Amino acid sequence: MNEQMKAIAAKYKDEIVRTASELIQINSQSLHEGEVAGYIRKKMEDLGYDEVVVDRYGSIFGTVKGSGGGCSVTLNCHMDVVDAGDESRWKRPPYGGVVEEGRIWGRGASDTKGTMAIQLYTPVLLREAGLLPKGDVVTSCVIAEEIAGFGTMAQTRENRMLTDYAIIGEATENNLSIGSRGRCCAYITISGKSCHASRPDLGSNPFDFLKRLLPELDKVEMGSDELFGKSSMCATKIESSEKGTNVIPNELVLYLDYRQTGGDTEDVVRAKLQAALDRCGEIPGVTARVDILYFPLTTYTGVEDRGYQGEYPFSARADDPHVVQAKAAIEAAVGHPIQLKTWDLATDTGHLTAKGVKCLGYSPAEERLCHTVEDSISIEMMEEGIVGYLAVTAALANNPK
Repeated sequence: MNEQMKAIAAKYKDEIVRTASELIQINSQSLHEGEVAGYIRKKMEDLGYDEVVVDRYGSIFGTVKGSGGGCSVTLNCHMDVVDAGDESRWKRPPYGGVVEEGRIWGRGASDTKGTMAIQLYTPVLLREAGLLPKGDVVTSCVIAEEIAGFGTMAQTRENRMLTDYAIIGEATENNLSIGSRGRCCAYITISGKSCHASRPDLGSNPFDFLKRLLPELDKVEMGSDELFGKSSMCATKIESSEKGTNVIPNELVLYLDYRQTGGDTEDVVRAKLQAALDRCGEIPGVTARVDILYFPLTTYTGVEDRGYQGEYPFSARADDPHVVQAKAAIEAAVGHPIQLKTWDLATDTGHLTAKGVKCLGYSPAEERLCHTVEDSISIEMMEEGIVGYLAVTAALANNPK
């Protein structure tokens, strides 16, 4: 490892581990991040960030200003966590932040509070060590990623705090992620006319249209790219307007989980599904329409808005200059090769790349542990991750503007 950065990591490891443990101890489920937001804001202020901004939705952006003339870099993690579920299935309390067996345990350890602790310290440690880069470093702790990617979506929608580069702290096992499939949730509403099931001639059965539709969905051509191959689509849920089993319903709603690659943008997905509907032909008294799922939400700060049920796709090339530079910087610092990988999960990267921000992912957390009752993060991997974060942040932020 780079000896100076290794020394910094060793000096602050225990403090960063303690910060991660304290973050985990705060149950911060989506749209209820207020307490952890207060903790993060105070931590940034105590660490001496030059500027700390809480937007109206509740996301927090702390800036350590560079010496001037360099590119700006965002370090992005999300404050929210998924529900712990049945706590009796956990070997350790999900909100205990227990430190034992060389790991920190609890909900959000791997997704993304362990990495967030590292990101909170990264720009401050560079400054303290006399390695302050030329460009500004913005530590971004966003809300509601788990349900809608909403915090970063709102940020990018309003063109706020956008930087030249962004490092996303979703789990990568200390490798470098250069892509994630996107996700959108489409839903098809089929409307007919309700009647008693004993007299189907008096109604218009939306199931008659559904019988035609399902084979047509199998014919939808999936987009593809070199990094991920083909998109995928599967039906995940169906709702009926009627509770009884002896009633032809007025309406059916079919939900489709569409994992996007290549050119399968939201508009393209909608158009492909509309074409499938059109191929079904007409059934008297039955109509069908396709929509992309958005849903109402209220942030912990009281702002009412709507969330997008999914995330945009993201991909970078292995030979993109910022990927080559980041990989080389981390490898030189940690003293061994790292791999390029893709995420199986959806991330905030797509929102940022759509605005021209050059993204990549880096984290000591393990993807296999996210959203499980074994949620935890290795302290040894965190120590290497501290070194990697110092190296890659300094490298990108020292690029000339």
